[in-house]
Amino acid sequence: IVGASGAGKSTLVALLQRFYDVDEGSIEVDGQDISKVTKRSLRQSIAYVSQAPYLFEGTIRDNIRYGRLSATDAEIEQAAKQAAADEFIRQQPQGYDTPVGEGGSTLSGGQRQRVSIARAIVRQAPILLLDEATSALDNEAEARVQEALTHVMEGRTTIVIAHRLSTVVNADRIIVLEEGRLVEEGTHASLMADPHSVYARFHRVQGKKGLGLVDDAKTTQTPLPRTRAKKTVGRSA
Repeated sequence: IVGASGAGKSTLVALLQRFYDVDEGSIEVDGQDISKVTKRSLRQSIAYVSQAPYLFEGTIRDNIRYGRLSATDAEIEQAAKQAAADEFIRQQPQGYDTPVGEGGSTLSGGQRQRVSIARAIVRQAPILLLDEATSALDNEAEARVQEALTHVMEGRTTIVIAHRLSTVVNADRIIVLEEGRLVEEGTHASLMADPHSVYARFHRVQGKKGLGLVDDAKTTQTPLPRTRAKKTVGRSA
């Protein structure tokens, strides 16, 4: 899901998790109206990684296990490896048992993000909701996490709220929002085939600015080179 700032991406994330309900129409997952199920059961089916993840005061291990309290130490460490977090965790003074401080204050933004991704992985939920989950990572860490997430996404509905269009280039369905409305949808190739599309305009903006953001999509124009990042958007939701 892509769109400029204020297009409605955050609202859609909130609606998907039933932080509030729609006034008209419905949202369905696998053909079932989410307003007909309990909020608890819906949210248990979703693993969510926000753009600014919050860690609880406690150890790194505790924070990952919060995704699924029954997770074993082996499952926690495997999730950390998939999130490209295991290496930096083992370099901490007490490894997985290192306290992170309130809000994860002892870790960098990128490290907090990777712990948050590991927490989502260990949750083993059928729906993975990523709100620009790699935004705080450097290019090398992002590439490693993107590769890991490609495998984690298999067999799951994955919804990606993207500011960097490189994260959705190979999605099987891309949705473009503008001023609260769905204005375009398709694959990267089909949307780029129309040089006047909103999606194509976003790419010209990012190419000129050299950024992975679409928030200033009405200001500049130049193409962005194609990347190889892979994501799956809303396969069954």
